[in-house]
Amino acid sequence: MFLVHLWNYIRGYVIIIAKGGGIERFINICTRRQILLWDIVRKDSDSVILKASLRGFMLMRPAARKSGCRIHILKKCGLPFILRRFRRRRGFKVGLIFFAALIVFFTSMIWEIEIQGCSNEVAEKIMKVLDEQDIRRGSFKMGLNPKRIAADILMHVEDIAWAGVQIQGVKMTISVQNITPRPEVVDENAYSNLVAERDGLITGIEVLAGALKVKEGDTVKKGQLLVSGKLEAQNPEFGTKYVHALGRIMARTWYDVRVPLDYEYTKRVRTGRTHENTYIRILNLRIGLFGNRNAFEDYDSVSYDKTVNGPFNLELPIGLTVEKQYEVTEKKVRLSPEEAEALALEKARLALNRELSPDCRVLDERVNILRSKTGETYLELILECEEDIAGQQPLGGD
Repeated sequence: MFLVHLWNYIRGYVIIIAKGGGIERFINICTRRQILLWDIVRKDSDSVILKASLRGFMLMRPAARKSGCRIHILKKCGLPFILRRFRRRRGFKVGLIFFAALIVFFTSMIWEIEIQGCSNEVAEKIMKVLDEQDIRRGSFKMGLNPKRIAADILMHVEDIAWAGVQIQGVKMTISVQNITPRPEVVDENAYSNLVAERDGLITGIEVLAGALKVKEGDTVKKGQLLVSGKLEAQNPEFGTKYVHALGRIMARTWYDVRVPLDYEYTKRVRTGRTHENTYIRILNLRIGLFGNRNAFEDYDSVSYDKTVNGPFNLELPIGLTVEKQYEVTEKKVRLSPEEAEALALEKARLALNRELSPDCRVLDERVNILRSKTGETYLELILECEEDIAGQQPLGGD
């Protein structure tokens, strides 16, 4: 519907009033002669207000005479009448031509590059490939071959199996498919045992190769043999065989850490003083305006962009970037026992999270408040987890 209104506006139309006793006959004649009428509104018993194109208005005069109606123009609308109004203003014509050329110029460039279907690391590698080919925001679309760009990405980025490039309007979309990780290949001649990587209580056993040396419910120490890669036959004459031990030994494990309780906390507080720096942004270039400076020795800053939109909500590559600086100062705050414990607990969790393996599952969490003989207070965090504790230990074979 919007496109219909836009087309009528571009080619121009008139709002007319038709009066007479044969209004219905007048409309029927126009319909039979394929004269387009729209937005027909009856004003009273013998008059209607309607809209028609310029060509339709010229063709409806015979229909008006035949039906005994009179037609008059109430208003002229559309682009042709606006241009006619400014036909003697050369500056307006030059400006209109310049503006149209500017729109054509800007829409012939790439202003947005979107990468789909991959991690941030792979996206950075793809952007590096595009930079080497001088493809970035502001590059002209003319001469860009999407198939060639996709082939270059596949050639220079090892972590993807497929790439597709599509250019629509001012946006380039790059869709990629990651390579499926290859399964780990086990060297059967690399004989090994499985030993415990940490203390734990065994809760589950899955042995794929080797001789099991523990059972479910056993408590094991770090370094203890779990699955042996040495297979001894019941009959000595059959000898001994060595294998690469494989399997998963799930066990309950415990992690603990102690963090001292500190009842004083240094907090960064905003003083209320602010300063704004304004930059003109053209593509990826920022030009600072007069008066920009770092007004404070210590501050936090927040930046936001003000974009310029052209016709049809087209985002132009120019705008403003405003950086707002907030002066901050360090202030020591006295914490309550609850606040001190919450802060220490957060530090303890961060410390333990660095020790946990990726497949570790936390089952329980216990927090204790301890006091030393010297009067210092500590928060103790104990995590009960379940994880695979089996680790490879090389083994020499015959």
